[in-house]
Amino acid sequence: MTHSQIFLHMYINSIDKGFGSTMFQLLIGTVVLDFLLGTVRGISLKKINSTISVNGLAKHAMIVIVPMFLYPYIDLMGYGYFGDAIIGFLVLSQGQSLLENWIAIGLPFKPEWRQFFDEKKIEQKERRGTIHTDDPVPDENEKKL
Repeated sequence: MTHSQIFLHMYINSIDKGFGSTMFQLLIGTVVLDFLLGTVRGISLKKINSTISVNGLAKHAMIVIVPMFLYPYIDLMGYGYFGDAIIGFLVLSQGQSLLENWIAIGLPFKPEWRQFFDEKKIEQKERRGTIHTDDPVPDENEKKL
């Protein structure tokens, strides 16, 4: 076998490892669910159009495609755990978006948890200097998609 054939074989094994990982499966699940809830949110708030839909679809596709191609290279270099960490970060990011869409369309959510997340959102905006403490809590239903 030549070096390129060996590399191709190792690359294909890394792709299988990446696709089969729990983190990657979780990423795909959160991306699909977030896209569906975002679409429902846009329809329910009457703020959906083709531009928003195409941009959302492209963003969600890239969240899956980029790790799909980069993970095998990272794994071949011996840093598979770093690839898993990146995918984990993307899952958390998508989870936050999913949660915001869930609340915005009015699905059941514990009021105490909603208050906690609203407080954390305000704290984050205060750290970035984008909200003042005397500003009202932003209404999720008024948020643009």
